[in-house]
Amino acid sequence: MTALARLLLWAWLLLAAWPAAAADAVPPPLPGVLELREAELSVRLRGRAEPIISQTQLPLHWDVAYRRQAGWARVRLAFAGDALQAGQPLALYIGRVGNAYRVSLNGVLLAEHGEMRQPNHGWIGKRPLWLRVPGPLLQPHNELVIEIRADILRRAGVSEVRLGPEAALRDAWHASEWRHVTLPRAASIFGLLVAVFCMLLWWQQREALYALAAAWQAAWCLRVTARWWEDAFLAWPEWFRLTQALFWLGCVAGYALVRAVWKGRPRREQWLAAGVLVAWLAAMWLGPDAVLACTVALLAAWAWLLVRLLRETWRAPSGERVWMSAAAVVCWVALVVDIATARLLPARYDEGGLTVWAAGLSGLAVLVIVSLRFQQTRQQLLALTHSLEDRVALRESELAARHEELRRLERASVKAEERTRILRDMHDGAGAHLITAMRQLEGGVASRGDVLQTLRESLDQLRLSVDALSLPLGDINALLASLRYRLAPRLEAAGIALDWEVDLLPLWPGCTEEALHHLQYILFEAISNALQHAQATRMGLRAQVQGKGQDQAIVLELRDNGVGIRGGSGNGLRTMRERAALAGVLLELQGGVGGSSVHIRLPLA
Repeated sequence: MTALARLLLWAWLLLAAWPAAAADAVPPPLPGVLELREAELSVRLRGRAEPIISQTQLPLHWDVAYRRQAGWARVRLAFAGDALQAGQPLALYIGRVGNAYRVSLNGVLLAEHGEMRQPNHGWIGKRPLWLRVPGPLLQPHNELVIEIRADILRRAGVSEVRLGPEAALRDAWHASEWRHVTLPRAASIFGLLVAVFCMLLWWQQREALYALAAAWQAAWCLRVTARWWEDAFLAWPEWFRLTQALFWLGCVAGYALVRAVWKGRPRREQWLAAGVLVAWLAAMWLGPDAVLACTVALLAAWAWLLVRLLRETWRAPSGERVWMSAAAVVCWVALVVDIATARLLPARYDEGGLTVWAAGLSGLAVLVIVSLRFQQTRQQLLALTHSLEDRVALRESELAARHEELRRLERASVKAEERTRILRDMHDGAGAHLITAMRQLEGGVASRGDVLQTLRESLDQLRLSVDALSLPLGDINALLASLRYRLAPRLEAAGIALDWEVDLLPLWPGCTEEALHHLQYILFEAISNALQHAQATRMGLRAQVQGKGQDQAIVLELRDNGVGIRGGSGNGLRTMRERAALAGVLLELQGGVGGSSVHIRLPLA
């Protein structure tokens, strides 16, 4: 065990032993106050007609003097009036009296509470009694009579009686009220708040330790509440069974909390705990003697368990184990002292017990245990979060590397597609014309002008392919302008007049680079056909937007006044239709005696 854990454990045990040492200290005598101890006692036990008269010395602890018996007692205290200071307000202070009582001075009733004739009435008498004594009642020889009703196992009796100046007794009464009522109430409220706090933690995180800590603390503090609660809301013996049930529930919850802190216990130990619990359930219906025997057995079992827990904590210390062991030791010591006080020590009748102090200290221990477990859980969550962050960072780096690789492959694919397109354009355009020119030269039939015309068409196709690389995407006006710039000289040289009617067109939203190249080739092929085969003298190009809504489109119309399209099944026309399908445009070819026309529809929707 670490040095800090040992220091905490010893400090805890010394703090727990301090209330007992303070209770054993004899309070100093108060100036001018009579302490009335010598008394004549008259006892009438239930079921006996003749009273038992004897001389006794207070305090009278009924459960010790008359075990397992109920009855009534009359205490007569004689004192001289000249022993008190004259002219000062007087008061009577009794540390504890009950179960029901009646106090008289010289035959005048000063106070009473509870039903004297009704056994087991709800009044229990746990608070200190403080009464003002009228000065005219005092005589040279006085007799103070205290009558009580005593019930079995309810701590009936009469403590020391003090009579003297009100100012001198008020502080003593306040101190006793503070010790027996105010501090126990504060301990109970503190414990219940701790229980509520633990339940809220359990509701949020669903960890069993928080719920067990709440149950242990709630049962313990409710049992302590029964130590200062004056008016029982249940009749006897139901009240006795309720308080015992709270005590045993606290023991069960405490053992379950031990199992949660130690993360399991041996099987034989669990069987022993279950056996003690079953024995107590049977004893509840057999009577107080059986309950007391089970309580003694329970304390013995807890003593054996505490020895094991302390030994295990010494060998493998942890913050939770140290505080749980200390809390269990404190509670066990308090229970043993309180039971011994209530059954064996009549001089300690006035004491409220150490259970109240143990409740407050156990509440503090529960807070520490819960905070340690919460901190441990938080550290685990932080470690898990850091681990997840590291995994996410690693995964992000892997994804970034893969993304970069995909981008590289994409760029390579784009370059390959661009090379393929250029090669296809060169093959279908400039390449085809060059091959035609070679065949013309090899055949020797074509004239020099025909060969030059073929070479010019090849050069125009090559220039248009180069221009297509710099065309803005979707800009049909730029495409038509480039086409006019390259082909207008050839049209003029061939004697074909060009009618140009092109509106300011919007961008083609469905356009891609490939579609733009296909559209350029279609227009170039249509104009080349008109130059080579139509024998036309006039050609017109019209471009405008037609339709509305979903039917709106850019319509390109190319017309000539030549001989029209012949056959309609050549390689050039077939290539035009294939490219129109690839570009996603509508192509319509018409031809006749009055000329031919090419309609291209580019949808804008």
